[in-house]
Amino acid sequence: MAKQQRTWGIFIIQLSLAIYLVVTGLFLITSRWGASISSYEVGTLASFLPSGAREICSIILGIILILCGACFLIKAFGKDLGKFDDIVKIVTLIIWIIVTVVALVTYAKTDFAKGGSIFHWLLSLAKNGLIIGGIMTIKKGE
Repeated sequence: MAKQQRTWGIFIIQLSLAIYLVVTGLFLITSRWGASISSYEVGTLASFLPSGAREICSIILGIILILCGACFLIKAFGKDLGKFDDIVKIVTLIIWIIVTVVALVTYAKTDFAKGGSIFHWLLSLAKNGLIIGGIMTIKKGE
């Protein structure tokens, strides 16, 4: 079976996800720089923990996201890291699915309870769906 040629679309997805994950991870590790689009949503996971564990969880999640972003960046330029980047990708995918569910439930409680619009919820669903789909698109060896 011949290996399929990598397309520009996959390259752009890899590069974009790499940047997105690294920036979100940096914002999770240090709040001095502000917040990214998703660092608030990822931080919502940590909000269920006691304050001391909240910071540690945020740092761990940030490191995982930076690591995954770095793997995607390396992979985008043709270097496969073997099983290591596949494991990091799967861990990131699981984390992002959990982040998506928690964010959507949280937004449903806050947005809908205050008479807010469904559009914020739909945009969050779409954004997180694009991230999950992008992570799943980056296959082993590509």
